[in-house]
This record gives sequence, structure tokens and C-alpha cells, in this order.
Amino acid sequence: MVFSAPLRIVLLGLLHFSTCAVGEDVDPPTLMNIVKTFQKRLGKMGQYTVAFRVEKSKCLRGSSGYPSEALLTLVEQTLLNNEVYQSNDLIAAKADKVAKLHSEYRLKNSLKNIVNVKDKCVVYFTANSPCLSKCLSDRQYNIKASLRQLEDYNGIKALAFQNIFKWEGVSDDRTTVINRLKEIAAALPYYQCNNNQCDRL
Repeated sequence: MVFSAPLRIVLLGLLHFSTCAVGEDVDPPTLMNIVKTFQKRLGKMGQYTVAFRVEKSKCLRGSSGYPSEALLTLVEQTLLNNEVYQSNDLIAAKADKVAKLHSEYRLKNSLKNIVNVKDKCVVYFTANSPCLSKCLSDRQYNIKASLRQLEDYNGIKALAFQNIFKWEGVSDDRTTVINRLKEIAAALPYYQCNNNQCDRL
């Protein structure tokens, strides 16, 4: 069968899109290993958030070795000083209890530097889910713009958290948190990573 030149161009474009779309999600066991590595060193910070960009291969099945011990040391030292860690491919912050700024909000203005390189893998991990009262609200200090930046990223992308946010012993409602996340950025893949596995929400 012979196709006209315009039709061949359309078909080639569709073929390229379909082949690129296959396997474009983060591998859950690999994501769990990354989360566990961050938690081992940074879990003592309480609430913290990291967002990073790596080659796609680092987010696929069988990958290991990220983040490195050297990188973790730099991030840990910066967060212990209550500063925001910023590099070309990773940003991180813990909650600022004095200024009453959540860790996710502290990264809001830096996230653009992580999503500015296409066709990589971008992961946004926050120890506790974004809270309903601030992060996912319509009030000041929300992170809706950050979620939409992640949603629009052209490459592998994921937002992961370990636990549902809790304040003074009271947890946010898990179903409400998930629904609100998807209401803000429906196309962004969400994962809860605990009990040694990452489950897509």
C-alpha cells in the first residue's frame, strides 16, 4: 500500500508518539528505593520535600544508585541549616516552623528550574501529603501552581508521599486529599510510598 506524502507524515508522527508513550511511567519499586534512600538520611527532618530531575533510565525498572551519598550529605547539611537546597537538578527544603512555611511552598519558586529540561524524569517527593488547609486550598501559600507545572512536564513525572499529613494528632482525610490533588492536576501520576511499596493513587 502506498500512502501520499502528507499521510505518511501523519502516520510517522502517530507512530513516534505511540512508541514514546510506552513505558513513560516511573517504575514503582524503583521509586520506592529512591524514597527509602531519602528517608534514611532526611527522615529525621520531619516534614521535608525534594524535587529532582534525572535521566529517564534512573526511574525505570532495575535502576539503582540514586541519590548518591555525596548528594544526600549536601542536601542534609543544607536542610539542617534551615536553608533551601538548590542545584540544577534537585531542590529540597524542610518545613520552616518559625516562618510557618510548609516545605512544599518553600520550593514553589524553584520548581521551574527542575521542569525546564524536557524528556527526563521528574519526581516530587514530600514526606507527608500536601495539606488540605494550606497547600491544596485556595488560600495564600497554596501549591496549586507547582502541581500544574509538574502535570505539564513533558517526560516521566510523579508526585509521591509517604504518609497523609497530620497536624496535632489529627490526619487529613485520605480520600479528600487524593480527590483534591486530582482536581487540581488530574494528569499528574500520584503515588503513596509506604510499607515497602509505592501504590498509584
